[in-house]
Amino acid sequence: MKNLLIIIPHLSSGGAEKCAANLSDLLKEKYKVYIVTFFSEKQFKTSYAYHGELHSIGQKSSTSKFQKISNTIQRITFLRKFKKQYNIDYTISYLFNAHIANVISKRKDKVILALSTYLSANEILIKRKKWITKYYRKADKLVALNKRGMNDVVDNFGVYPQLLTVIPNFYDAKDIQKNAKEPVPEWENTAAYTKFLQVGRFTYAKGQWHLLRIFKETLKHTPNARLFIIGAGEMQEFLTDYAAELGLKLQDLTKTEDKTPDLKNHNLIFMGFLSNPFKYLRQSDLFLFTSLYEGFPNALSEAMICGCKVFSTDCTTGPRELIAPEQKAIQNYPFHTDYGVLFPAFNGEKINVNHPILPEEQCWIDTLKRYADKPEIYDQMGENAEKRMRKYDKNEVKRMWIELIDKV
Repeated sequence: MKNLLIIIPHLSSGGAEKCAANLSDLLKEKYKVYIVTFFSEKQFKTSYAYHGELHSIGQKSSTSKFQKISNTIQRITFLRKFKKQYNIDYTISYLFNAHIANVISKRKDKVILALSTYLSANEILIKRKKWITKYYRKADKLVALNKRGMNDVVDNFGVYPQLLTVIPNFYDAKDIQKNAKEPVPEWENTAAYTKFLQVGRFTYAKGQWHLLRIFKETLKHTPNARLFIIGAGEMQEFLTDYAAELGLKLQDLTKTEDKTPDLKNHNLIFMGFLSNPFKYLRQSDLFLFTSLYEGFPNALSEAMICGCKVFSTDCTTGPRELIAPEQKAIQNYPFHTDYGVLFPAFNGEKINVNHPILPEEQCWIDTLKRYADKPEIYDQMGENAEKRMRKYDKNEVKRMWIELIDKV
């Protein structure tokens, strides 16, 4: 049995982090799996179930340029020793800092970079273009989540096309659907309300200020609507203040074990990170996804597996591949399919609370009004979405990963 190492900064909440944990489970029967994280458990508590031996460097995150350089050197030194000590044959990394450390620490191991986002849509990664071009080329293989992401790396970052391959995210649909069937006693008395739900980190990429603005306008037509957001992240304080300025009535349940909402006195509920968001997805009326950019959107995929009716931005990669897989170009929005509804992408600007409603936001508001007036129009959408996601079953993706690793 060969030795495989997965590198990820931490295993706390986040899409790439969840993918890394899932991959450790996927490959555990074929390889001896090790995982190295950069940051301490105290700073980033592990949120996802993983398989294999977990080793942490125990670093602290920092905004200091000197400390960042020091952290990078420590990672490379640690990984070189680790790869030698554990006789690592293959190393798969997630996220930019892990990729750089993985490539520079390369010994006899085959280095694979798993790309979890659309690089050109990420302002931070654009600033690191020279690093990406120089070091990503030195990997043995790069794995993109879809063809548009793959083409972006080649066309805009100068990575050799022969290094790229596409392997989508995978899902254990049976397990997700089993968890989705768990009871939600805290929602027993919510039938009188229309429950909108989003699952996603409080982070810039999710564009949640647009979601709050859209919801504020939707309340004028649908006063019984309630918006739940499951997640945590660095923009929570910003979004809390933004909601207050909009006049939304926020109930913050992020730090409480009891997730029972007071919907009579609140119309916006922050739920925090939850180990089983699926039971809430199944009980919601609509899943609303306002991302500015994605790689392969786990939250949207899982919502579709749970049979949710999904509304999503048509951001650069991800949602269109799931909701309108055969559509190469879209001229008019909203774009309705059997699997969900796509809306025009936002430009990424964090606009002022008092800024007039954008045309992109108005498109959402009008469609949510239509949904409230005639929800039966969308009845079949959730069932169709669940069937669509069977393509991403874990066994098929497992075959693709093992085939790649064995040939690299």
